[in-house]
Order: sequence, then structure tokens, then C-alpha cells
Amino acid sequence: MLISIIIPVYNEQENLAKSLSTLCEQANKFPLEIIVANSPETSDETPKVCHQFAKVTFLNCKTKGRAAQMNAGAKVAKGELLLFLHADVILPNDFYTQITKASQEGVKFGFFAYQFDKNSLLLTFNSRFTTKDGFFAGGGDQCHFFEKETFVQLKGYNENFCIMEDFEMMDRIRKQKIPFTIIPSKATVSARKYEKNSWLKVNLINGYVFLKYKLGVHPIKLRKTYKSLLRESV
Repeated sequence: MLISIIIPVYNEQENLAKSLSTLCEQANKFPLEIIVANSPETSDETPKVCHQFAKVTFLNCKTKGRAAQMNAGAKVAKGELLLFLHADVILPNDFYTQITKASQEGVKFGFFAYQFDKNSLLLTFNSRFTTKDGFFAGGGDQCHFFEKETFVQLKGYNENFCIMEDFEMMDRIRKQKIPFTIIPSKATVSARKYEKNSWLKVNLINGYVFLKYKLGVHPIKLRKTYKSLLRESV
């Protein structure tokens, strides 16, 4: 069963080199397609990094924004299953087995629990919440995966959302009662936001912006709020 891994990127050359190296090793063992969906605003050496890996398909997207880039990648993907991966997230070693098993059991959509790449009691506390369904479940760092047919039926990610596209997708999945699962094998997520800011600040900002999203604030305003409060590119 072919899995297409779609990685939306914007100036991620350093993270990509590590991520693609790991994924290409996995592609030697399992049927994987690796697609890097590059932002038209990328100004670093991302294209050069991608072209160093023979198993990677590099896609220069016409429209910026993670939702648009993920949709563009999905349109050219050949896999029966689609897996969306952030460039600074490392999948667990058994991701292929876990995803194909879930699909065979009838799961149409799912995502992974995660841990951080830094040891910290506070970050470990955060990661514990990713193992269960809850208010904040299904963020993009948890690596969404879909049966391609389901993704097409959902008409992909909502490109009106320049932020919170992951939670908007989760809301639609819940509303349509699409069966999903949380895979307990943990992806590894970068702690760079917490290193540039603080654990308390990041969590307060995330909660504040999420609340504004739930209250129906326009995505552009959400993005401006997030960028103004957090020292991190969005």
C-alpha cells in the first residue's frame, strides 16, 4: 500500500536535510512517495536540498500557505493514503505499519501522539495530552493521515485558513462523524517555539488564539495576533 508523504515547507532547509534523510531510509523498506510542497515565497536553499534526494519529488507551489501547499501536494500524490508532515517533525519508526494497519481496520483519518525533542517536565506534561482525544486534539504537529478518497470527499484543507487549517479540518471530520484514531507511537516535535519564548507564554498564546478561532475570528486576524505575540515564523 503506497503512502504519499506531503511536506509543506517555507524556508526549512536545515530541518529538511534531516527529515528527508530519515524518510528516504524508510522508503528503502516500504512503499513511500515523498513530496515536498514548497512555498512560492521560499528564499533559502530548500530546492537544492530536495534535489539531493533521488526519492523526493519537489513541487514549487503557485499559492503560498500551508493549506494550499498541502492540497497541491495531494493533487499530484499517487498513494492510496496521504500523510501530511511538518518539516520539523520526525515520524515514529513504525509509522508505515501503524497507518496501513489502521486503514485495513476501516479508519479513514488519524494522527499520532507526540513527544518533544528536548527533555523537560513541562513539555512531557504537554505531550501526554496528545495521546487522547480532547479539545486540542488533531493539531498539525500530530501528522494527519487520510485515505485519499476521504481527503478528496472533504475537498482538502480549507485554503481560506492561513492558520488553524488543521483544527478547521478536525471540526469538519467531527461534524461528519468520520471515524479516526490516535496512534500511540509518538512522533518527535521540535521544541524551538518554547526555546525562543517560554513554556507558559507559548501555551497561553496557543490557548488565546484557539479561543478566538472558536469564536469565529477571521484567519488573517488570527495570524496577525499569533505573529505579534510569538517569536516564531508562521
